[in-house]
Amino acid sequence: MLICRVGHTHTARHRVSWFIYRSLSHATNSKTLPQRHEILTLLHKTTSLLPRALPPEEQAANSTESPKLWKEILSKTYTDLVSKEIPPVHITVYGLDQWSGAQDLVTALLEEPLTSDQSLNERIRSRWGTHPGQTTLRLSSANITPSLSRSKQNCSRSLPANKDSEFHVSSSFFQQFPFPLQIVELSPSIIQRSRNSVSSVVVTPETYDALLEADVSVILCNPLTTPISVLLRDPCLFRNPNTILVVTSTPPKSNLEDLRTNLSEILPEKTARRLKIYFVDPFRAVAANEVLKSDFQSPIAIQRYQDDYNGSQVSSVLDAFKEIISPKAEFSESSLRYQTALARIRAALTTYQAALHRVRHETDSVAVDVCALKARLEEAKVKAQGEVLSRFSDGEGDAVTAALDLAAKEIRVVMDRLTWWKMIWRVDEISLLITQAVLQPGCRTLEQQLVLQTGRLSVLQDEITKSMFSLLAAHPHPPFNSAILQNLLQQLVASPSFRVMPRTLIHPIDMRRGQIIEHPTTRLHLTAQRVTLRIGGGIAAGAGLGWAGWLGWLAGTGEGLLGVVGLDAGTAMSLGLLIAVMSVRWGVGKWERAKRRWWEDWDRVGNGLARDLRTTLDQAMQNKVLVVAETGCEKLSEITAQRRSEIEEVEEELDTLQATLDHLDQSLQ
Repeated sequence: MLICRVGHTHTARHRVSWFIYRSLSHATNSKTLPQRHEILTLLHKTTSLLPRALPPEEQAANSTESPKLWKEILSKTYTDLVSKEIPPVHITVYGLDQWSGAQDLVTALLEEPLTSDQSLNERIRSRWGTHPGQTTLRLSSANITPSLSRSKQNCSRSLPANKDSEFHVSSSFFQQFPFPLQIVELSPSIIQRSRNSVSSVVVTPETYDALLEADVSVILCNPLTTPISVLLRDPCLFRNPNTILVVTSTPPKSNLEDLRTNLSEILPEKTARRLKIYFVDPFRAVAANEVLKSDFQSPIAIQRYQDDYNGSQVSSVLDAFKEIISPKAEFSESSLRYQTALARIRAALTTYQAALHRVRHETDSVAVDVCALKARLEEAKVKAQGEVLSRFSDGEGDAVTAALDLAAKEIRVVMDRLTWWKMIWRVDEISLLITQAVLQPGCRTLEQQLVLQTGRLSVLQDEITKSMFSLLAAHPHPPFNSAILQNLLQQLVASPSFRVMPRTLIHPIDMRRGQIIEHPTTRLHLTAQRVTLRIGGGIAAGAGLGWAGWLGWLAGTGEGLLGVVGLDAGTAMSLGLLIAVMSVRWGVGKWERAKRRWWEDWDRVGNGLARDLRTTLDQAMQNKVLVVAETGCEKLSEITAQRRSEIEEVEEELDTLQATLDHLDQSLQ
């Protein structure tokens, strides 16, 4: 009986204080509460930021980042703020598994162990049995108001209609609060186990939505069946600022603070700062109610009830509800509405921050992949210069120099055979002989090596191109893997100039070979013809002069035929011989100088060939082998830079909104 008096006294005092609070609220409201338009302005800015802060619906990492969900939540928040009716307070209770004690906690809160009608308690305990197949059960006072019914319709958007049932019950629990109250009880999650340990908890999108829409969300975890570490892997469960974590265990009171501190250190800083953690034993509370119901007049039963109920710590959860829901004495009923609106705005901003963090992480990941691919491209360019133009036989030295030296040896054999004497007899075949020497198979060693290396470049091109498309596939969401970028890269691949052909690197050789044949060889041929003519003319002139002197000597004239110019026969014959020798000597020197000039031209063309091959190789690497990857990396770099700029802009706006929210929240403390 003492318990009955205490209970009625507590209820009476609460009603008197509520009456006094209602009488004084209008006198103090305008001085302490923030203006409604300030919260509406903050809500409007938060809603306006939503399209830029959250990814599109199809790119959302989970249901808690769904723009459609948050648009509905913020829209409902606006409706509640401008509505003249007080919306009910929704407390969502969710157990991670069937052993978490969620149903027992609700039962312990709603049961009336001293009631004379035990059918009410039986109805509370069997509430899920009377609604088979349901995933959500909404419990409210039997004295439900029309506004509560309408609110139930507004707050069940995230749950299928055939999975949501309403349950009315008479309980003093609902009378302890000055506002309409509704408990939304969710079915437990599915536990995925890997052999002997729990690997993850499968939380449905509807559960996430219900926890976010609630004014107060209560999450129960039994550490024996679901380790706390598994629970903390899913930060989306704690997005609601008014979240209460109930661990169904009652350690000694001396260890409670240490346990809370350890759990807070595991959680993210922002989550740990606002999360309320309680250690409760719902099973013990239900058992205490059973003891009292069995014999409520027995002092022993009453003592056992008090010991077990107080030891279960269920009252700490009730105190947490009152701390969150019940307004201060100086506030009006609008304070709860404002608290709920600010809590939902805070949850939205927290979701924005999580989404921005994920987008920034994805942007950084793309930037890292792009840098890695760029490093690979630079490495391929450096290796190409060393491998493609290296000596084919032993892999050392310069392939161009080695090939030119080999060709020069073979051409020098032909040149050495073309002495002035043989040149005179084959003067019309000089160009043909030199051209054949330049085109000898031995001079095509470099050409063969370049054809082989072209095949390797083609393989490298395929690998690099696949790496670029693999990078895009690893980040499938726009703007990184956009249709425009894919189309641009596909156009490059389909371009006729994209493929590396066998003669891609040989063009400089053909061009330089043509220069050797067309200019130095032709000039050498012309020089040979001129030398032949001049040698022949000199020999003919000398022979004619000697013949004239010899003929006069034969005629016995003494002075010969050149006597008129003062030359005797011997002098004329000697002069003719000298002219013939000088002509030959001049022709030999002229021919040797012409060959040296040809070799000088050969060296100049060889040096130009080395430069041309390096330039052609660079162009082939840039315009063919690496063109897809370089274009993709350039575009992705531009996208990541623009993306980071957008993220920074949104973060600045988010910080401004967060500061405004903290200021308004402080006014309600």
